Amino acid sequence: MMKRVLVRFIGLALVVAAFGVSGAALEKSKITIAVGGKASLYYLPLSLAERLGYFKDEGLDVDIVDFAGGAKALQAMMGGSADVVAGGYDHVIIMQARGQKLQAFVGMVATPSIAFGVAKARSASYRSPKDLKGWKIGVTAPGSSTNIFLNHLLAGSGLSPDDVSIIGVGNGPTAVAAMRSGQIDALANVEPAITILERSGDMRVVVEAMSEKGSRAVFGDLLPAGSLYTKQDFIKQNPNTAQALTNATVRALKWLQKASAEDVAKVIPPEYLLGDKAVYFAAFERSREGYSKDGITSPAGAAALYKILRTFDPAVKDGPQVDLAQTYDNRFVERALQR
Repeated sequence: MMKRVLVRFIGLALVVAAFGVSGAALEKSKITIAVGGKASLYYLPLSLAERLGYFKDEGLDVDIVDFAGGAKALQAMMGGSADVVAGGYDHVIIMQARGQKLQAFVGMVATPSIAFGVAKARSASYRSPKDLKGWKIGVTAPGSSTNIFLNHLLAGSGLSPDDVSIIGVGNGPTAVAAMRSGQIDALANVEPAITILERSGDMRVVVEAMSEKGSRAVFGDLLPAGSLYTKQDFIKQNPNTAQALTNATVRALKWLQKASAEDVAKVIPPEYLLGDKAVYFAAFERSREGYSKDGITSPAGAAALYKILRTFDPAVKDGPQVDLAQTYDNRFVERALQR
């Protein structure tokens, strides 16, 4: 009797491994996801899907490869060393304008979730982004979403990226160290680096787009941000795999809606806390409002983001009209929400 039960159990495990809990055969079960700053709160839903075993439940063997910023993660996917990117949806629009057919298939962050702060030594001389001319400004990596955020601030004040020195400083400990060492005068970055520097008095936050209010103040709308995206051809060739990735991500987003900071701390690696649980908790609460509640990419938000990118990004401004309906596909999320 026990032998029969064991055989059935093993058989069920093999079925789950091959098909996932959805029961659909996976075209590709081993997936590499490139991400620019896995330990940041911006990508918390990705870490949760991994650490809570949701990817495994879908029959996926996911390898998450970390890079200094979203632009580097994008390069990895375009170069063939990653299948999917966890990164800013803005990259999808920009690459579409450059003739590269990329598509987001599940959203993780529904506001830019980026803040901009100035160093303590520069704080007294800052009144508006117009004062940034000649400054050294840190971003996660040149070309990343933090860089795009900075470009928007500069454009709104009549400045261009050439009017400042843009320096890639990564996120987390490396971003904090760059600010404290005087390597940069200002920083566009994500949590928990922002709260760490603000609480220690090393930096004053002057612009935030983490909250819904902040996003509307800076951009006039809520903008789709962190997403899972890849080449359209990959999605067409691997629809069940894309669905499995979406199922796991949406499940993580649902878990996150009900989770406390303590719940999160029990799941993530201890090193993500950067040695100060209280600061991490504060950063998490500050970030909570920005997480997508359902994974849906808002058509209005996509249109608003496209309009903003057309004001300063050369590829979008001077390139062909982008068909936004081709830059995201909500069908996978809609199916995941019906489970």
